[in-house]
Formats: sequence, C-alpha cells, structure tokens
Amino acid sequence: MPDEARPIGFGVVIPTWGVHGEPDRILRLVDCAEALGYESAWVGDHLLLPDYATPYSPANWYEALTCCFVAMGRTERIRFGTDVLVAPYRDPRLLAKMAATADRLSGGRLTLGMGVGFLRGEFEALGADHAARGAVTDEVLEVMRRLFETEGEVGYDGRHFSFPPAHCEPKPLQRPLPLWVGGNGRRGIERAARLGDGWHPLFPDAPAYRAGRERIEALRGDRGTDGFGFSYSCPETRIVDDPDAIPRSTGYAGTGGMPDDYAYAPAPPADETGRPRFIGTADQVAGDIARLVDAGAEHFVLRFWAGDPTVPIEDSIEQMERFAETVRPRFA
Repeated sequence: MPDEARPIGFGVVIPTWGVHGEPDRILRLVDCAEALGYESAWVGDHLLLPDYATPYSPANWYEALTCCFVAMGRTERIRFGTDVLVAPYRDPRLLAKMAATADRLSGGRLTLGMGVGFLRGEFEALGADHAARGAVTDEVLEVMRRLFETEGEVGYDGRHFSFPPAHCEPKPLQRPLPLWVGGNGRRGIERAARLGDGWHPLFPDAPAYRAGRERIEALRGDRGTDGFGFSYSCPETRIVDDPDAIPRSTGYAGTGGMPDDYAYAPAPPADETGRPRFIGTADQVAGDIARLVDAGAEHFVLRFWAGDPTVPIEDSIEQMERFAETVRPRFA
C-alpha cells in the first residue's frame, strides 16, 4: 500500500458532450480547474455515435485528444488526461507521434488513459473489430511503448499492426509518457500490469480496488510499482450540507432497458446505508476517499457533473470550489 505521507492527487472530469459540449463551457471549466489548483483535467472519448446510443451518450461529443491539446495551450501548470481513450479506434503510430509532440510542447503534461472500448455500433461505424478489441489494445500499447522507448529504428510485426523499422522522433519529454490502463476486470488489471504505467479503473469499491492493486503488484514482481500510477475514476461527486437530503441512489439503474453494450459499467459504490459514495457532507466524502486510499488508490479523477442537462455549469464550478476548500486539504 502507498506511503500514508504521500500527497494524494486530485483531477477533474471536464464534460465535453451534450449541453456542455460548447467551447465557452469547456474552456471555462479548464480555466477553473487550473485556478483552483487541481492536479489534472480529464476528458472522455467517443468518435462516431450510433443512433441507439445517443439517449445515453449524446452525439455532440468533442474529440478527446484535441480537447487536451487546445487546453494545454491556454494553461501553464495543470496536466491533461484521457478518461479513457479507446485504443482500438486509433493507429498507434499516429497516436504515438501526436502524444509525443504534445508532451514536448506542453512541458510534459500529458497522461493517456487507455481502454478497450465497449460500444459495438461505434466500432462498426469506424470499421474496427469489436470482438478483437482486447488483442488490438494490447498491440496498440506494445507499439506505443516501443516507439516511445527505442532509440534509432523500430519496427513491429503483430497480428493487427505490422511495419518495417523506421525512426519515430521526437520522443516524449516524459520518460515514460504515462499510459494508464482502464478496466475493472481480470484482463484489464493484467493488461495494466504488463503494458501500462498505471491502472485507472471505473469506480470499483474499496475491496475490489485493494484486490486489483495486490494483483498488479504480484504480476509486476521484480519490476515493482515505483512510478506506477494507481488511479481511480470516480462516480458523481457532490458536497452537500444536509446529510438527511442525500439521495439513496444516483439514478443509476444498471443496464435495465439499456443496450447490452453498457453492461460493462459497474454500479457506483454505496455505503451500508445506501448512500452513494462521493455524495455527502465533506466529512463523508473525505471518508470515502480515505477508504480507497487505504485500499491503495493514489489519484482520483472526480466527476462534479454526472449527466443532468438541466444543471448549470455554475453548479459544477461551485462543487469544484467546495471540494478544493473542504476535502482536498485533508490529503495534502
């Protein structure tokens, strides 16, 4: 488990879709995240949405890497990450070149969260192989690591990607540029241990997080986990004053009535009373974080906006401010 004296990192998700998918809103949230001292800002990834998915994932979705790159150009300190980039959607050679370029121009402020994806209709629209997405993701990570880490010519001969030796310069400023692998299941955890620089799962409960970290530590063996990121992609985060007003559900209804594609998403964790973790008083939310820190999490990506199109952007900004003032200092 991590050293208790080590500061815990906190980032924020910047919604870049639906009603918040507007330049002024996106950039205002980016500016607020930097001004409030958050360590990082993160954006999600969709490219071509099939019609059946638009009730759950609005089609107005800004491209993740472009958001990161533009935001880097208007900020000075804050890091940017992808939560998570769907690896099979992109050629790893171009992705490696883009990431290395942005990392150098930004002064080393990029983290790539990488995952296998889930939306079958989007894979079909992009001409990608949904059934092979795990194997393709492995090769994407292998190619990128090789291009980032090999001096001189480098080639690759795999089932899904193959190219003769060639030069890929410049290298990222960060050595390594962090590749944090998403995934709550066995394969995702093993992929993170073998090919990643970090693990970035979607809101597992504390026992599951502890088990995942222990598995990664065992798989990495002599390589150890120094410099390996143990991150946590959070459910909706909200600081409230009245504990009696806390809902006993965030509105998540599992996959009932939803396309089978969405079965990948776990239910957000709740405490023994049914209170959704990360929604509560400052003390309760701090307690939720402390449980996960004890389980091995060292970095949290917080969601101050969870999809309600009627909630104004000012609410998200207020929640960012309240967390920064009342919870974050306890983990410095």
